[in-house]
Amino acid sequence: MVGGGITGVGAALALKRRGIEALLIERGEIASGASGRNAGYLMRGAADNYVAATRDLGRASARQLWKWTEDNLTMLRKEGIESLPTYRRVPSCLLAMDESERAELHESAALMREDGFALEWVESGRDAVWRSGAALGGLLNPDDAACNPCDLLKFLVSRLDHPPMTHTEVAHVELADDGVSLKTAEALIEAKRCLVCLNAYTSLLFPALSGLIQPKRGQILAARTGSVVFDYSYYANHGYEYFRQATPEAVIIGGWRRRFAEVEVGFEERTTEEVQRGLEGFGERLLGAPLEVTARWSGTMGFTPDGLPLIGPIDAAGRAASAGPLWVCGGYTGHGMSMAFKAAHEAVEAMLTGAAPPFPLSRFLNE
Repeated sequence: MVGGGITGVGAALALKRRGIEALLIERGEIASGASGRNAGYLMRGAADNYVAATRDLGRASARQLWKWTEDNLTMLRKEGIESLPTYRRVPSCLLAMDESERAELHESAALMREDGFALEWVESGRDAVWRSGAALGGLLNPDDAACNPCDLLKFLVSRLDHPPMTHTEVAHVELADDGVSLKTAEALIEAKRCLVCLNAYTSLLFPALSGLIQPKRGQILAARTGSVVFDYSYYANHGYEYFRQATPEAVIIGGWRRRFAEVEVGFEERTTEEVQRGLEGFGERLLGAPLEVTARWSGTMGFTPDGLPLIGPIDAAGRAASAGPLWVCGGYTGHGMSMAFKAAHEAVEAMLTGAAPPFPLSRFLNE
């Protein structure tokens, strides 16, 4: 596997359980990329609410995606992540801060109940969000969770038989008669199969995929509060802002990307004054007091044209192929923690057995 984020580690675990030896190659440290730079949400759903997903994807695909994210969390729990000190079983709340989103979330709740999903609807609460007057209603995912994503990824790595090859960048990939050759600065590595798990960074190795997995930056800050101020992990403004209790005395707040969408793109992991100032102002309105910011960071996410993951074989140039030993898995549109672990297992299953993968890359063969 190329890429030591949650997809690559998940694939390595899937191969281990099949008794197949696998080498995981990571250009930096484990958890140094987006899998360690996110807000730690383990939530059901995708970038927007259920009504928006049914409108964009169709109801059957939306139902499949929501069930997929439930299964993803179930799989992670079976790995034992509930033992992590930072793990919290806490509902996620899709928060309405204007009437139009409130109406969409109400409609989402009705459709989700029809499709068999557990949820709650709330219109009041005791925490800072409700006291601020910003909240008009919220759809709760009652079985969601949150954790420090670096802790989660390092825990999963600890379950592998062999440590990843870190600080090793794959510069070039070629198809060989009996598999795949990967060239690094130090060596030429040969394998029967290769799964590329670079998500937003996929196009750096395969430029042909630049239109299908686009890098977009998300920014976050952490602030000391001195006490618990949020009862839920909140997801507001159609997912463009998000905030949760990280520890009993600190919160994390992320988003504000929509207002600077034209510049919050690319591979550079840095914070900007404009977005960070916006996040601070947003947090201060929610909490009713100035923020004591303790950390700021960003991560680069991989976005696809339809918001769904991409799984499937590619040729040596990175173009979608009908079969072969070289595969790609990624493109979670900001929800890698909710999709990637299951995606990795599905990719391994399809790559080894020839089964049709879910969310196949082949849907873009003619584009």
